[in-house]
Amino acid sequence: MKRSFTRTAVLFPLSLICLALIAGCLGRTKPPYIMDQYTLDYEPPAVVAQQPVDELIRVERFAVAPAFNSNSMVIRKGQYRFDTYTYSRWRVNPADMVTGFALRDITRAGIFKGTYSWCDSDLSRYILEGYIDEFCESSGKGLLSVRVTLVDTKAENPVEQVVFQRQYTHSAPMDDSSPDALAAALSAAMKEISLKLVADIGAALTEDTGK
Repeated sequence: MKRSFTRTAVLFPLSLICLALIAGCLGRTKPPYIMDQYTLDYEPPAVVAQQPVDELIRVERFAVAPAFNSNSMVIRKGQYRFDTYTYSRWRVNPADMVTGFALRDITRAGIFKGTYSWCDSDLSRYILEGYIDEFCESSGKGLLSVRVTLVDTKAENPVEQVVFQRQYTHSAPMDDSSPDALAAALSAAMKEISLKLVADIGAALTEDTGK
């Protein structure tokens, strides 16, 4: 009788442990959610070729408004209201995407002898800085707004160092409300803004060298 009681006392806790393990395994059979990752994607805009100036430019990493400073794909629902796509994210922060494409397009345009990123060179005469005010879906469109400053470090007066400061805002229509449509629309907006930015930089350099 005593042996039977001892066996029961041993087997009962073991049974509970086995049941807990089985329940834990069964609870993990639900497949995890798959997070889709997106990035901007467009061909560099066609730029009218010009003789490159014998100068270097460094493109600093753009800053971004706090509301868009994450990998979330943001939807502006109205005044004071934002939402995001639950299972979709930007591959990298919008600041890195916009900066990277601006650097690529300025380099492809060939208007400088050399172009560098914020971590490459401190010897550049020109510096491009930016701030992203909008990077989201808004009213069925992909909205991108960037404030850009071109700086000439050769000028001694800090005020005269500012070659220009401009706001570039563009929205592109979306086929539907989806992450794919948002990525496509913001890519189109970035391409349009980049085209204008490169043209403005080229014009400013032409004016500067003509003085």
